[in-house]
Amino acid sequence: MISLDDDSNDPQKMLPETVLLIRLTPEEVQQVQALLSHLDMPVESMAFEEMEDLKNFACEGEILLAILRVDGRRKRPDQDVRLLRNCLQPSVPLLLLVTPDQASRIKKYLRAGSDEFWILPLDSKAFPARFYVLLQWAQSAVEEREGMLRAGRAGKGGLAFLLSGMLECVRGWLLRIFYGGRERLTPDAAHLIAGKWVEVCRLGGGSFGDVWLVKEKETEKLAVAKIPHTPKLNLKFIREAAILRYFAGHPNAVQVLDVVRADGKVILIQEYVEGKTLQDLLDEGMDPAAKERAYLELLNVVSHGHEQNIMHRDIKPENILLTPGGQLKLLDFGTAKDLTRRSISSTVIGSRPYMAPEQIMGESRLTSDVWALGVVLYALATGFLPFYAENEKELMDSILETEPESPCHLEPEVPGELEKIILKCLQKDWRNRYRSAGELRAELLLRFPRFGEGKVLPG
Repeated sequence: MISLDDDSNDPQKMLPETVLLIRLTPEEVQQVQALLSHLDMPVESMAFEEMEDLKNFACEGEILLAILRVDGRRKRPDQDVRLLRNCLQPSVPLLLLVTPDQASRIKKYLRAGSDEFWILPLDSKAFPARFYVLLQWAQSAVEEREGMLRAGRAGKGGLAFLLSGMLECVRGWLLRIFYGGRERLTPDAAHLIAGKWVEVCRLGGGSFGDVWLVKEKETEKLAVAKIPHTPKLNLKFIREAAILRYFAGHPNAVQVLDVVRADGKVILIQEYVEGKTLQDLLDEGMDPAAKERAYLELLNVVSHGHEQNIMHRDIKPENILLTPGGQLKLLDFGTAKDLTRRSISSTVIGSRPYMAPEQIMGESRLTSDVWALGVVLYALATGFLPFYAENEKELMDSILETEPESPCHLEPEVPGELEKIILKCLQKDWRNRYRSAGELRAELLLRFPRFGEGKVLPG
């Protein structure tokens, strides 16, 4: 990193950004250094074996990220975690590489100050995504500190700086008097996230956090901020960002612009996409060609995830956005799961009418997404859901025990070959479905090469 101005005698000149590697094996050090070599910015790494040597460096250097290996050689690894956390600036992420025999103690290590963990061994697929997300968060924190330092220098000791602060206080006081209880934010009252993103208005929220429309302070570019309710949810948001890295550059997935930390919370900054949900468009009425094009784009993005062993777990029309130009964007990867290291997920997550039987029972698989894709295709073809009940228990019983009504009975214009594809997606036994969205897409285009032109789905 270079100094913040051209004065070579500046005492605040920054040291090179460094990733600390504590007690990693030579092979692990080599793997991390290989990941650093792919960055478009110079980042050094320094390996330490003794905590005392590290303590002096960590308190003086410009640290980007710290990685500590936790194994059974130490009597109290949690004390090492706490010591390291106290040496680092609060904005510096701390990642633990935990041996399998220490996995049962992870909660203790997180309470001691770790931000993220990885159960060893390292791999070449899932770990890099997690690692780069932490680096992105760390780099944003460095940029925020630099910005604050620049601002402090620019206004240091100046009367104008003092008067400006007084005027802002008065303006804020007047706004509270006249607009007190309203949630809408004025530019002067808006909260600044990580010194870079200005809150514009709250878009919504859920059980995990709030969603805000924000704009970049310098460019006024609009974006969306996903803010957890509590720092206890930081791990979930880091994992979501890591999953979204697999979709970087994909035209049908929402892109992550930044990962920042504010008020102790990890915040995801995602691209702002203007448009309507597939559900809204279906309610308004869609022509067959538009439905077919949207479904193909949905298959494209889900297939891309399945190729990376990522399942979405909450595919439904409400999570599918279409831009005014007709481009599809799959939203809400907050429930997505990386199955690179496990074959199934043991969490009941999803929206009931689109949940597969095994998902209801708490064992999601890639083929659970295929079921949801089948439900969406059933709805596009017939205008109805295959399973529906006002009572949630009745709905789940129906999904688990009853067969869906024939799409051809509901809509005689549905081709017989399309019905076969839909019903294969909706097999109760996951082993009898298409193995992935890619396999479903291949079968659909084999049977209907012109799917996408409006020649297959009824009007």
